[in-house]
Amino acid sequence: MEEVSKGVWRVTFPLPWELDHVHAYLLESENGWIVVDTGLGSPEVCDQWAALIDKLDSPVVQIIVTHFHPDHIGAAGYLAGLTRATVFQGELDYQTSQRVWGDTDWSIRLAGWYEMHGIDPSLAGQVIHEAAELREKVLWPNDPVFIYPGDRVAAAGEEWEFFPMPGHADGQLVLFGTSTQRMIAGDHILKPITPNIGLHPESLGDPLGDYLESLDLTVTLCPSVAFGGHRDPVLHVSDRARELKSHHADRLEETLVAVGKRSVTAYEVSLELFGIELSTHGRRFAVAETLSHLARLEVGGSLERFSDGKLVHWRSIR
Repeated sequence: MEEVSKGVWRVTFPLPWELDHVHAYLLESENGWIVVDTGLGSPEVCDQWAALIDKLDSPVVQIIVTHFHPDHIGAAGYLAGLTRATVFQGELDYQTSQRVWGDTDWSIRLAGWYEMHGIDPSLAGQVIHEAAELREKVLWPNDPVFIYPGDRVAAAGEEWEFFPMPGHADGQLVLFGTSTQRMIAGDHILKPITPNIGLHPESLGDPLGDYLESLDLTVTLCPSVAFGGHRDPVLHVSDRARELKSHHADRLEETLVAVGKRSVTAYEVSLELFGIELSTHGRRFAVAETLSHLARLEVGGSLERFSDGKLVHWRSIR
């Protein structure tokens, strides 16, 4: 646990993927500690939380979830039980949590989604297995207190306002310091890696469009620093937001080239954009990101999608 800014402390937890860590943040407040995000609900992470709580000089009084992804919400239920702290989460994000983590059929629906977009059935079977295993590590909280854009919380010497930053997750909320312009960013702004912007089953239809609008809002807010869920704090945040917009503009052009004059599935396009040497987890993210770019091009009038009754295909309409 290290102090990364006045009143803002960071703790890092392991992840079992190519991206091997995630950060949670603890904010000092008058009544005790406010935790922002929690890591996976794996035994290793839960043990790390238990040891940390024993060493804190005051109680954990609130737990805030920026978004429902497993490495951010996974230990929230465990930590709430351990500390008796109240969990706060956006309403849209909680509804997504219910669909994904509260429904035992989710892994089957997820696999069907990827099969529909071209993944081989054997690979889809691995998706089911991995999703079912992951679900066991998501101890998500029941009945959180809902937070909404514009709500505020006092901590670390100032008030923090919640801003919606959809794209990486439909219901993601970030905390923005109204005095210092510091941002607790979830997975909205990262560097040098780029947040995964994926189109997933039952999510909103244009996540990349949502993300580009979120980046515009970020430029307007002009944060002094962004503390994200992975890697180092981001300085020059508005510049990074512009870089991410440029990255996705380039990726949209690359996607158009990959489609060409053919009718192709998202899986086929993902092979050209991300290569063939990926784990099941990596391929799932690659197809989801490919889909978000295909959907953005559809909204912009460059592509259309159609189904042959089994697979969804994409083709140019230029």
